[in-house]
Amino acid sequence: MSEQAASFDALSRLISSRGLRFAQLWFTDLEGRPWRIMMPTDSVGESLFAEGLPLDGQPIGGSWDGVMRLLPRLDAAYVDSTASVASLVMFCDILEPGGVEPLALEPRHVLAKAAGLAEERFDGAIVLGVEPEFILLEADGRPAAENVVWDFLSRLTLSLGDAGIRVDWFRGGPASGQGRAQMRAGPPLQMADRVMLYRHLAAGLARERGLTASFLPRPLAGGGSPGMPVHAAVWRRGENLFHDEAGWALTSALCRSFAGGLLAHLPALAALCAPTTNSYRRLIAGHSGPVNPVVSTSDRTAACRIPARTAAPGARRVKFCLPDSTANPYLALAAVILAGLDGVERGLAPSIDGARPAGAGVPPCLEAALDCLAADRGFLTSGGAFSDRLVDSWIKDRWTRHVLPVRLRPHPWEQAQTEQFGSARGVEEHRP
Repeated sequence: MSEQAASFDALSRLISSRGLRFAQLWFTDLEGRPWRIMMPTDSVGESLFAEGLPLDGQPIGGSWDGVMRLLPRLDAAYVDSTASVASLVMFCDILEPGGVEPLALEPRHVLAKAAGLAEERFDGAIVLGVEPEFILLEADGRPAAENVVWDFLSRLTLSLGDAGIRVDWFRGGPASGQGRAQMRAGPPLQMADRVMLYRHLAAGLARERGLTASFLPRPLAGGGSPGMPVHAAVWRRGENLFHDEAGWALTSALCRSFAGGLLAHLPALAALCAPTTNSYRRLIAGHSGPVNPVVSTSDRTAACRIPARTAAPGARRVKFCLPDSTANPYLALAAVILAGLDGVERGLAPSIDGARPAGAGVPPCLEAALDCLAADRGFLTSGGAFSDRLVDSWIKDRWTRHVLPVRLRPHPWEQAQTEQFGSARGVEEHRP
């Protein structure tokens, strides 16, 4: 049962009943990193939720190098039981200091706008489920043993439950050290907040045990490649609009058009859903990863899948397999919604199981994905959820933080290969 507060009085009772001593005000930068300001819980008054907290953005830098206003949300408050002193986490909107407008590059409002556009178009609610996968590593860098992973997942599930987040199931594998806990699906903004908290709780629990919870898509050579699949469906007055008894794999035309939009914009989506150079070590055409622009019920190389093991109407959804956990969840989920919405509005028909792919697959590297985003941004900006400034800032950020630093550094594999050039090798060494 969720302990999220619906009112300030409910929040006060939560603080008192759980003995919470500190409140953390969380906000997210463009890259997707969480930042926080802390205060004693006796400083959390009702006026905080109306007036917000002024903050100098200079430590964050970039476009936030100035005064902004944090406005905590009552509907986004959670308990962090992994903190050294049990604390309250409150996710915040970031507003201009003198008004109610969101800060230009603040990602949370982008997802709120995208969800609003979808609800208006569908006259219903878009519901998302997110699976943040990770590899649990020992101190020496090796994947943790299976029993260690299962114990860790049990602890993570309990911590999420303490926070008020319901977990439907958890599992280890398929690779050594790999695991995930499946949170109950919900509204987009809620799910993005919960992804942020999930990663925080997993990282903290791992540190306590001398482990590392790695969310890198390819943390080890030859090891697992964790992703962050996103499940999407549209509900209206208790009915799942993605289900149709007569449709392919029990899907409706609406469902297939939504998937068609994801596939039509797959190269541009990669820049937001697979936003690091490491992401493309997971996504290699002909080798690994969901890189093909098709919809399938079973093909693991398909970018979109339809879980079809049950005929229950509530289970029908699009599983978008491209994203990984290095993504900013607010921007990635917003892009998924807007691409699907574009597919519905244009009535796009995706390539289905066995059919020849109709569009481009996943780009081979982050640089190519960023070029695709620069050229194909209209589906993001047409409704006003993304601005051109935000898209341009994201592209610049990726080049500055990821593309150039990797280009300017030799890879250990390159160094090892180059060192051999100075040594003469015998004929025997060349035999297979």
